Amino acid sequence: MKNIKNIQLAAFFAVIFVVGAFTSCNDDLTLKSLPYLFRPVNFAATLNKTVATISWAAVDSAKSYTLQVSMDSTFKSRMVDTTTTKLFITKEFAGETTFYARVRANAGDTTKNSKFNATLSFKTPKENIFLGYGTSNNTGNLYSAYMNNANTLDIKWQPGANATHLILTSADGSIRDSVSLLAPQLTSGEKAVTSLSKSTWKVAIYNGSILRGTTYGLVEGDVILGPTDNLRTALDNATSGQIIMLSPGVTYAIGGAAYNFSKNVKVKSFSPISRSVVCMTTSGTTTPPTTTSNMMGVVASSAIDSLVFENIDFTGYCDNNTSSIKIGYLFSNKVACTVTNLKFTNCNIHNLGNTTMRLSGGTPTASQRISNLIYNGCVISESGFASGYALVNISKSSDYIDNIVISNSTLYNFSYPVISIVQTATTPMTSVSISNCTFNQTSQNAGGTRVLFNFDYMALTNGISIKNCIFGSSGAATAGLKTTNATVATTITGCYYTSDFVDETLVAGVSYSIKPSMSGYSGNSTSLWKSPLTGDFTLIDTSFKGKGVAGDLRVY
Repeated sequence: MKNIKNIQLAAFFAVIFVVGAFTSCNDDLTLKSLPYLFRPVNFAATLNKTVATISWAAVDSAKSYTLQVSMDSTFKSRMVDTTTTKLFITKEFAGETTFYARVRANAGDTTKNSKFNATLSFKTPKENIFLGYGTSNNTGNLYSAYMNNANTLDIKWQPGANATHLILTSADGSIRDSVSLLAPQLTSGEKAVTSLSKSTWKVAIYNGSILRGTTYGLVEGDVILGPTDNLRTALDNATSGQIIMLSPGVTYAIGGAAYNFSKNVKVKSFSPISRSVVCMTTSGTTTPPTTTSNMMGVVASSAIDSLVFENIDFTGYCDNNTSSIKIGYLFSNKVACTVTNLKFTNCNIHNLGNTTMRLSGGTPTASQRISNLIYNGCVISESGFASGYALVNISKSSDYIDNIVISNSTLYNFSYPVISIVQTATTPMTSVSISNCTFNQTSQNAGGTRVLFNFDYMALTNGISIKNCIFGSSGAATAGLKTTNATVATTITGCYYTSDFVDETLVAGVSYSIKPSMSGYSGNSTSLWKSPLTGDFTLIDTSFKGKGVAGDLRVY
């Protein structure tokens, strides 16, 4: 009985084995007889900026794979349509664009190729490979396309980037098409384009048909000075509205007495990096400059629309010699005049005994007005140690600066406030705007007014705006803001202060702390910057929360 049961059990397992073997064989036959291969799975796109790596998993029995990429989900036109034995393809694509991709597996018998899988979509980030201020390719330079010679733009982009040519279009519609880029230029990331007319030029860089960035460059200049030419003579001879171009790295003496402007003029160095130096001189003058001399002013009763200085290194030392006399003022005026725009761009202003800017007419008959005083991309340092002046000063009720704008600048090592407008009665003013600036060693003179911004009796229509700035070390017991007009609206956003920035309320209801509106940094100024006392504001604390957002962005 026992044997019979064993025989039956063995027979049962034999049947199961035969059925299983038949089923397995049948499955194998079915697989081989499928009408086409399986579609690739794990289809994905990985982005590194605008370079996409598109990958997929292997398909059994596939001999190759066909990948198609299009900007059209219907794939009517394709920028990629290729067959490969690899399981990925890496390619550079245009920036800020949505792409669609699909892949299929190919058999030895093309009738058995798989169907295309479900469409994959991906979007590349915005791209601009030109160098310049505030970009991911920041070089500390405000410009990525600038003049370095007459009718020439020096254009700079990320060295080693894939590119084939430039296209330049002027404001009047002129086109310099397909300016080829050679291997040495691609390696250095620099190309000088010559014979350009005076205009604002839009510059686009391409890799084949892929746009990799755009920037703008200005070609200008009416009077071009060589290294031995006289700046004062050129200013005298210039007609209103002309632009005087200075040779890079050359020192130009403006004379032994202040130069007083009476017409629109722009003075600009060709190079934003190797700036031309402008100073006063003791040479050949019967009455040499003194410690209270000013370099510039305005002719009495003049009405000037625009005075612009760009890429200039203004030094207070006469003859650009630290052993010579240090003058008091860059710009000081005591006579009636109106100036709509007084602008300094990408200038270094340093070593002035008193101040960069002073209006001191004093009487209604000598009233002075500057509508817009603008400092953009400047470094202002070593000022006020021979006096009680701030960097910008007005001390008489008949003198006005309607709007003050300080942006993208570094200001350090000065004795007194940044702005001091001290009136004895309510005086109208429109606005003060300070953005992306770095401040250090502020208000250091213990015997003077220890306040950062002083607006006694000012009626500021549009208030005070301080945005994305960093305040480093300061003098002890310094107030952030002083005003006797409690209605002045002050808006402070995105700003930081280091632990050695002192901002105490000196007089209740008159002097105000700006710290509560800012974010504190736990370390002091020397923990944040490489060497702030010598003017090196390279960020050394890479964990700083304001990195790339606050302060003068050219140092990042």
